[in-house]
Amino acid sequence: MIRLKGRSVKENLWSLALLLPVLIPLVVFWIYPMIKTFHISFTDWNYISPTYEYVKLDNYGDLLGDSFFLKVLINTLVFTIFTVVPPIVIGLLVAIRLSKIKALRTLFVATIFSSWLTPTVIVSMVWVSIFDKDTGIVNTILQAIGIQPVMWLGGESTAMFVVILVTVWKYLGIAILLLTSALAKSDPEVEKANALDGGKGLRKLMKITLPAISPILIFLFILFTLDSLKAYDQIYILTQGGPAGATSTILYYFYVLAFQWYETGSASALAIMFLVICLLISALNYFISKLFVKK
Repeated sequence: MIRLKGRSVKENLWSLALLLPVLIPLVVFWIYPMIKTFHISFTDWNYISPTYEYVKLDNYGDLLGDSFFLKVLINTLVFTIFTVVPPIVIGLLVAIRLSKIKALRTLFVATIFSSWLTPTVIVSMVWVSIFDKDTGIVNTILQAIGIQPVMWLGGESTAMFVVILVTVWKYLGIAILLLTSALAKSDPEVEKANALDGGKGLRKLMKITLPAISPILIFLFILFTLDSLKAYDQIYILTQGGPAGATSTILYYFYVLAFQWYETGSASALAIMFLVICLLISALNYFISKLFVKK
């Protein structure tokens, strides 16, 4: 019987047959659409017309030369940084405090984890009412202490702050849950040895705590980064990308190009650029995690 790389043809065909239920959806719903998107990015298709013309790299050039696209990139960078780092840092501080408290710890963690389980649309609608200019509880409190109401969702300097706040609050649930669980599994003997050597406070955090929970920290960093890059629901509900594009990110701009302005060619070019950005960030995360683990 013919053998390929140590395996018979029959064995290879059987392995392929077992993979088909996974490969078919992968090809139909991911690989083919990606190839089709790459093809459309070189055209001027408007989503409605049955015909289109090839414009070569014009869509990419127009995006790179568009000042609003630069603003969207900066918004995406700011949004990602301030929705990835704070929930990990705050979650770690809360988890360290919870590790010293046994009473009601499980109830507290389960309660705050609900922020991650609750659909983003519902969470965003609640926060819209909280920051409403006329009836929101935030402005009600401000008025009670003599401060004029603030247009939280209508001001360029405050809208991004609200969107970031909502996202950080949502991320805190899973950050606290995983970090609390990781700290609970730390080796008590190592901590005792460190205490005998005088390791306390910041030294203990850097030498014992962080290395012990590094896999969870890396996982949270990658999870929050990728989730922030594809944030859409909270932006649409809270600000719809405004005011004046102050909260528009790459994914939201893609939605506007594709389904509001019907510039499908430009939207496809943006999608390809977004894919490249995600791949670069994933590669950077991978190499950073490898270096971190080696240490």
